[in-house]
Amino acid sequence: MDRKFVSKTNKIFSCGSGKPIPVESAAGRELLEYLRVLQSNATTSDQLMKEIAKFVRSEDDLISPEDLEKLELALSAPRWHPQVNRPQDLHRHPRLSLTGPGRRLSLVSRNENAMEWTNKNLSECLPKTAEACSAMIGHLPYLTRHLYLLIRLTSDPAPKMRGIVEVDIGIRFVFLALTPKIDEERAMYQIGRCFATMLNESKFLSVIRQSQKLADIYKAALVFRREIIAISGGYSEVLNCRGGIDVPPSYDNEVEFERADLVFEDVVDAALNNEMTSSNLSLQKEPQVHCSSRSFKRLCPPFRELVEGFKALAFRMPSDYIDAFTKNKVGTMLSSIPFIYFVVFAPSVTFGTLMFNEVNDSYNISLNIFSAGVFTILYSLFAGQPLGSIGISGPSFFLETVIALFAAQAGVDYWAYRFLTGLYMTAFGIILISMNLSSMVLYARRSLEEIFSAFISFFLILKSTFSMFRAVPLEIYQPNNNTSVDELQKALNSSQTGSRAAIQLFLALCMLVFSLLINKLKRSHLFRRTFRYWIGAFNVPLGIVFVTALNYIFFSTYPITKLGVPPAVEADPTTWFVLVDFSKMNTLNRSPALVHGTAVVIGFFFCLLIFTEIALNSVTALKPKAKKPSPFVMDHVLTVVIFPLMSCILGWPFVSGVPVRTIANTMALIIVDPHPPPGKPAEIISLVEQRVSVLIVGVLVTVSVYLGDILHLVPVAALYGMFLYLGLIGLRGLDSVNTLTALLTRRKHWGRWEFLTDLPKPQLAVIVSINFGELAILVVFIILAEFTDINYVTLATPLVLIGSGLVREFLLPKWQWLAPTLAKYDKRCLPTHPKKTETENKSEVSLPAKNDRLSSVETLIF
Repeated sequence: MDRKFVSKTNKIFSCGSGKPIPVESAAGRELLEYLRVLQSNATTSDQLMKEIAKFVRSEDDLISPEDLEKLELALSAPRWHPQVNRPQDLHRHPRLSLTGPGRRLSLVSRNENAMEWTNKNLSECLPKTAEACSAMIGHLPYLTRHLYLLIRLTSDPAPKMRGIVEVDIGIRFVFLALTPKIDEERAMYQIGRCFATMLNESKFLSVIRQSQKLADIYKAALVFRREIIAISGGYSEVLNCRGGIDVPPSYDNEVEFERADLVFEDVVDAALNNEMTSSNLSLQKEPQVHCSSRSFKRLCPPFRELVEGFKALAFRMPSDYIDAFTKNKVGTMLSSIPFIYFVVFAPSVTFGTLMFNEVNDSYNISLNIFSAGVFTILYSLFAGQPLGSIGISGPSFFLETVIALFAAQAGVDYWAYRFLTGLYMTAFGIILISMNLSSMVLYARRSLEEIFSAFISFFLILKSTFSMFRAVPLEIYQPNNNTSVDELQKALNSSQTGSRAAIQLFLALCMLVFSLLINKLKRSHLFRRTFRYWIGAFNVPLGIVFVTALNYIFFSTYPITKLGVPPAVEADPTTWFVLVDFSKMNTLNRSPALVHGTAVVIGFFFCLLIFTEIALNSVTALKPKAKKPSPFVMDHVLTVVIFPLMSCILGWPFVSGVPVRTIANTMALIIVDPHPPPGKPAEIISLVEQRVSVLIVGVLVTVSVYLGDILHLVPVAALYGMFLYLGLIGLRGLDSVNTLTALLTRRKHWGRWEFLTDLPKPQLAVIVSINFGELAILVVFIILAEFTDINYVTLATPLVLIGSGLVREFLLPKWQWLAPTLAKYDKRCLPTHPKKTETENKSEVSLPAKNDRLSSVETLIF
């Protein structure tokens, strides 16, 4: 049996009469909705393929009548039936295949009389009464919809059609699973394999031999499902991803893998002329992106995107409040509030400590908490994508230090200089919005998003590490008998400083280990799912409580540095604002050219940085099953115009998008399958898109300024440990990190990384090297800003990010050796065609979540 076949589900199907078939679950409906059964008395492959092509044409499944000849050619093309491993350098050979994903080469014999390829060894092992089924799986762009067709050959005995299957026996069934969508090709491969697996069951086979009703076939499939055990996706990838059995290493030299003699020139030429090439890596090319005069038409008329953004925001605004309280979503919305609260609150405390110590002592923790709450409220009310998380980010923190450095060097008042910089930042923000550049984020690649996320993660790790080790004294003074009182005091102070630094490192390590253990518990199968969800939602506060308890149990006598938050009775609202003293603006006139010149430069780069960060942040919030319109321009209006103006007047920190927190925010609002198949992770069903939860979180963070009675007990080391934890978690799951791990292992262990299937190692190594090289430049900026006086190099951060995107979009695709792998490995974060037909939208809703990778749903069919 020719099995080129694992799965796809989730639609309602109907019989030939059009009446719905009662079903027990959503599993398997996609296949049987469109499945049609055709009986044929053909005795040759040519007759059969012509009959199939005519049937498809009669059902209006072809885009145009001219495509009939293409379909016949595709169905009748000679086939190669692989069974064993191919060498890794096989990617260099062109391949023509209707079956989609690459397969493994066979040890076969050639029948000279029939001029066909048959596996004689396998044929001799089969009984004389054996019959075959051929499954044709793949992508045909000229179809109008998915094609599921089962052909039952009525001839007795079953006709032998050499070349269709690899064995010399009669064929009883031909199964077609074809799709016009290139991204659905792998799913067709899954469906075909599942169908072939069910043919091994005698009852199911008997039903499809005799019955003409789809309801009978579906009932037989349900019976089969109840009698089998489904293996988890991880094992199925290892066992069945490429079909066949690995060739032992000792036989590698005994197998001829040269494919030149298997290329049928006439078929290849016809295929190339009719665009019949498959999605195999060696033949797939990415369309080149070019700049032309038409590209500049997006700039006119000015503020066009802003007008459209207001319309889109008004359209989605009512549903954002109504959806939050619908019956099946209100529970998810309410349960996400505690988790999102700590995602926003904890970084505001940590960055408040850093701003107080390294930028200006007016940035007290209460000011940072209050400003974070107000900004969160405003963002939840008016943002185009309210699920995004904003706050002080690593790059914006560095640029805050740059403002302080330039103000000190110019000898001007810090707050006056910062106010001037904020005005220029707002002006540049208005210019960028008027140029309609917000939608450019649609062209962002996964690699650019990962570089930025990894940069934020490395900042969290390095900043916390440097801050803790900076407290370690360079030398511990040892007193002796001749030591003076001053030297004795110096030795005592160095000893206490060293002890304090050691305890701080220990507590931070405890926080890190505790948080990692809680995270591992959440992802395990221990306890009930509800318990694991809530224990994971309170991961950070539980870690802070744990470290605080350790400190008071074992180190209560040590002067450990704690958060400087005043008690509630001593809270002073006047410290929550640092209004600009305009009487000090005259200090800017001492050297106006220098002051205004540097303010313009900083304002431009700061605006460009926030513009880029918020764009990537909004894209991150869209990916887990978001359906509502998301006008990016509204996010930009808030973060590069309104918020900078508020910050420079009220003395609040400049805020930007933080994708690491946005991911945590959206993951708290997803709805997953409550009953996933055994051995399979729960799949994402939908995302609760609303504004209420973030609005409530903003209010809670704002009133948290009165939690000083609790916060002043927390050691700063707990926040450093939290930074380490967030940084490490942010790196986990990145494609570049997974690819690097895969490159350091043997290829036979790559089964758990489905997105690397069929991608060659050399090209992957080059792509990963480029990505990590660009990331290394950003990491160097962090180190230079930490240990040198040239922290203004961080101004180039947005240039590196934008340059990385331009290199990926315009230069790397021109490298022909790398381009095919790059096109398959590094795709766009979002489709560039946001408008879809109603049919496509319905189809999308019913398909299982892929979550950036096609996860096998074989167990759902079974």
